[in-house]
Parts: sequence; C-alpha cells; structure tokens
Amino acid sequence: MKGLMGKLGAAFLTGAWIFSQAMVPAFAVEAGPGAGLAEASGLTIHHTSQDAAGAQAGGISSGEDVPENMAAVELTVSIAEITGNVGVPIQTAPGSADRYGYAHPRTVYRVTNQMENGWIEIAYDGHTAYLDGNSGEITVKDTWTVPESDIEFAELVKTAMEALGSRYIAGGTDPATGVDCSGFVKYVMAAAADIEMPRTSAEQAVMGTARAAEDMRVGDLVAYGSSLDSVSHVGIYIGGGRIIHGDGTGRGVTVSVWNDRTDIPRIANVLG
Repeated sequence: MKGLMGKLGAAFLTGAWIFSQAMVPAFAVEAGPGAGLAEASGLTIHHTSQDAAGAQAGGISSGEDVPENMAAVELTVSIAEITGNVGVPIQTAPGSADRYGYAHPRTVYRVTNQMENGWIEIAYDGHTAYLDGNSGEITVKDTWTVPESDIEFAELVKTAMEALGSRYIAGGTDPATGVDCSGFVKYVMAAAADIEMPRTSAEQAVMGTARAAEDMRVGDLVAYGSSLDSVSHVGIYIGGGRIIHGDGTGRGVTVSVWNDRTDIPRIANVLG
C-alpha cells in the first residue's frame, strides 16, 4: 500500500508540475534560474557608471546609427541586445553545455564584462551568465534609442536600465536586493520622476490616463492580465517596442517585446 501511495503521490506531483508550467505566461518561455538558484556567482548589482566604463575598457563599441526623428539616450551601463533573428543560449560559463534559457530576439541584457575570447558576461536575475558574442546575433552598446519627442524621459530610461539584471524577489522594492514587477515600477517612478506609486500591479494599472497602443510613449505603464480586475503584471515601456520589467519567471529585471503577452487590459500615461 505504501508503494502504491508513493507512486500515486509522485504521479500527482508530476501532473501538478506540468500544469504549473502550462500556466506560465509568454514571458516565461525557457525560464532561467529563478529565486531558487544557488548564488555561487555572488554577483552584486551596482548603480554607478563603473559597469559601462569597465565594459568599454574590454573593447565594447558604443557607436550606433540613430534614425531620423530618433535620439540616443546615453546609458550609465552597457547592454547587449539580441539583434539577430535567432535566440542565443544564456550559459552558466563560456562554452558550457549548461544554460539558464535563451536570449530571444529583441531582448536586452546588462553587460558586466566583455571577454577577450568574444564571450559576453551579463547580469541575469542577480547572477552572472554568459552570451556568445561570436554568434553574430548580438549588438553591445551603451545607448538606447527613443523618439526625439520622448527624450524628456531619458532619465527614466537610464534609471530603469541601471537595474537591468537585478534579481526578482517577491515583495522587493530595491534593485540592489531584489524587486518584483510592481516594486520595480515603484522604484523607477520614484527615483526618476518623483512619482509615488502604489505597491501592487493591480493598483498601478488603474493610475494615470489610458492610452491606445498606437499612441504609446516612453514611460507608459503596460498592465497584463485577463481583465483590469485581474491584473497580475506590469512593465514600463521604453521605446523600440520593448518594456523593462521585473520578470518573476527566472529572468529578473529584463527587457522584453511589449506585446509578447497579448492579455493587456490597459496602457497608461502616468507621467503626464
């Protein structure tokens, strides 16, 4: 009987795990290490320009062609953008077969070092991870391009990007120790725009003035959920069709395509 009960219990747990994976939203495809990963790398997130300076010393180019009617925001950190059409493995060490997941096209990561062999060290959910810079799919830079009409929100973009790679911690409000999605929004809006936001994503989702997707501007909040009464996630639009957000599926603070998830009940202008 004990053996039978053990088998039934194992089957139930397996089924529950499969069900839980099916419930993970689009942002969670190929999820990374998450909060349960042992912190062997001991990466510390610094909110200074040291990262950008160190990356440039390693040979990173910040040059970028800026299209007409667009402006380049000079960041205090360097970033790696997947500009190719193929996902790049996010690996535990250069050349390792072990990986945390994939860096999909148009996602962006915080560079902490560019190695002589072409590998790129990144901050990933508060840990160190690696991208193969020899893949031809990655552009490393220290600027972010926004419409000229949104250059007034440059400080918000810079502040948000400084937290890129910070760890996801449920209930967290400080990128130095960890944030969740609404904690990240609360931090950025207070630090860059002197706006005090409520604590939860549901409360944040109803703030400001609703905006149509085609009119979206840098700094707008994008809420996710089946309806406005069931919002479960929120991110900040930073231009280029991307949001920056605290991703609880193993990526930490990351940049994603804003409509990878289609359950978007509201886009809101909270900056005025």
